[in-house]
Amino acid sequence: MLWRSEDNTWEPEENLDCPDLIAEFLQSQKTAESGGKRRAESDGDGKETKKRKDEPEKLRGFARGLDPERIIGATDSSGELMFLMKWKNSDEADLVPAKEANVKCPQVVISFYEERLTWHSYPTEEEEKKDDKN
Repeated sequence: MLWRSEDNTWEPEENLDCPDLIAEFLQSQKTAESGGKRRAESDGDGKETKKRKDEPEKLRGFARGLDPERIIGATDSSGELMFLMKWKNSDEADLVPAKEANVKCPQVVISFYEERLTWHSYPTEEEEKKDDKN
């Protein structure tokens, strides 16, 4: 089935369950922004305009001065462990280096890992003896 462009929708981040894809996308945006060549931006009518030199760079990560809320996901696609950080009072998430997050918000990092812990229970000697009898 083909979908028309009128059927496209923007989904809130909380409806998405693909932190790796989100992190990869954000990393690609960050890489494109920090690359040597600036991409021309469209002004809406198909014409391209160059970004103004006097236009301030958009702050990312901890430089935004926001309080971290939680870590949505993690990636090492850039060769460095990065966390996709959700900020309090903001809908925009950023990739931040894990090394920086470990120092600036250790409890958020600990919570991220605790949420993903899986515990394995091993049978005790008594339980093994019971199983052997059956």
